[in-house]
Amino acid sequence: MKMKLHELQSVRAVVAAGFRVTAAAEHAHTSQPGISRHVQNVEAELGVELFERRRNRFVGLTAAGRALIPLIQRTLDQLEGLHRVAEGFAAGERGSVTVATSHTHARYLLPPVIEAFIQQYPGVSLTLLQGYGAQVVGWLNSGEADLSVSTAPAQPPASLSFHPIGEIHRVVLAKPGHPLLGQENPSLQDLAAYPIITYGPEYGAYAQIMKIFEAASLTPTIALSTSDTDTIKTYASCGLGIAILADSAFEPERDEGLRALDVRHLFPSSTVFVGLSRERPLTPHVARLAQLLRVDLEDPM
Repeated sequence: MKMKLHELQSVRAVVAAGFRVTAAAEHAHTSQPGISRHVQNVEAELGVELFERRRNRFVGLTAAGRALIPLIQRTLDQLEGLHRVAEGFAAGERGSVTVATSHTHARYLLPPVIEAFIQQYPGVSLTLLQGYGAQVVGWLNSGEADLSVSTAPAQPPASLSFHPIGEIHRVVLAKPGHPLLGQENPSLQDLAAYPIITYGPEYGAYAQIMKIFEAASLTPTIALSTSDTDTIKTYASCGLGIAILADSAFEPERDEGLRALDVRHLFPSSTVFVGLSRERPLTPHVARLAQLLRVDLEDPM
């Protein structure tokens, strides 16, 4: 079709102005002869007259006009909506962002950040991929995730950059009255005397914890290992064993059936990183989410 967008807009303007060409021209920011020429071009292209005329003035719609004008209006609405949506994507107001992370970070670290993000970008849909370290890095590297929140791999792919955003420490959780809670600085031997509940073997935290015990020639009894931090706390509160997990996962107000013991003197702290792709350009909303996570996007890491 040879009709142009501004010609269809002129037809719509004539209808909106009650068939007054002068008012339609003012609304469309063009001249009266321009409006008339646009209408003629559209009618010539369609092969029918849209407007009834009296002494060269528009006075109403023909039968064809009554059938076609709604289609023209819907077409213009859709085209203008197309531009609005595209502009929204370009500005980061719409679209989607996928974050790869662990259950612990998804549950405890990310909620306030996500809350701040959706207040700024309510039109952006969010997806959380929850897994262990190698999965998280794999999702980011393959493009399935736009951003990751996790510890960094020992040998990160050259295609990814990792930006430190904070530290996590280890705590022991136990039921109130547990003998360990009365000790100010318990030893590894003290911990190994009780069944332990902690992260699954696929998690870097598990390997880190077990390495510390092995270095002290200790073999603790693992009563339960799982990827779900809330499950760890649930079974610790049931008395299955003592839990070793990240300090960020302990919420005193919610975890009334547990008490925490700081054991950072026994286990090294871990750095939490935001991972980004070096090869894919950041969309505005991914960049904003990274900034809310305190990432310096000027950092070349």
